[in-house]
Amino acid sequence: MKHILAVAVLIAVAVVTSGTERVLAQDNEKSAVEATERDFEQASQDYNLAKARSLLTPDARLIQNSLPSKISDDTVCCEWKAAGIRIIYRVHDFETHVQGDVAWVTLAIDGTESADSPEGRELLLRPKPYRECVSQATSVSCEISAVESHVLVKTPSGWKIALIHATLLPKAQK
Repeated sequence: MKHILAVAVLIAVAVVTSGTERVLAQDNEKSAVEATERDFEQASQDYNLAKARSLLTPDARLIQNSLPSKISDDTVCCEWKAAGIRIIYRVHDFETHVQGDVAWVTLAIDGTESADSPEGRELLLRPKPYRECVSQATSVSCEISAVESHVLVKTPSGWKIALIHATLLPKAQK
């Protein structure tokens, strides 16, 4: 009887330990996925094309306000960078799910876009339903909010973003 009880205790410990290891592994994967997300948003706000590209799959797609497209360099930079527009993103409210080599994440982004140059001010002041701007004599500062869903795949070099679905929120929904 003692032998059977000892075996039962060992089995219970093994089951609890393996469950704990799975939870820890899942938490580690979630952390790695969220780190990829944060790195991508940072690279985008820094206009760091090489870093942003390194975090995307070669065939990554973007759906923004219902318009699908391939993610291209101009999605991440160029006209705004040349105009001196500064971007600060505040990424929050991650909801992350990992299933094997696929992950999906929903997140919220609040951002500030600002410019002092005439070109940057002109770009930011173009009418947009999602942007709330304050214009002063020599600068413009705009606030934006978005919700995004991303699908990532695990590769030998880490998690890569395969799909971004972004919806910019109109001012009334902030």
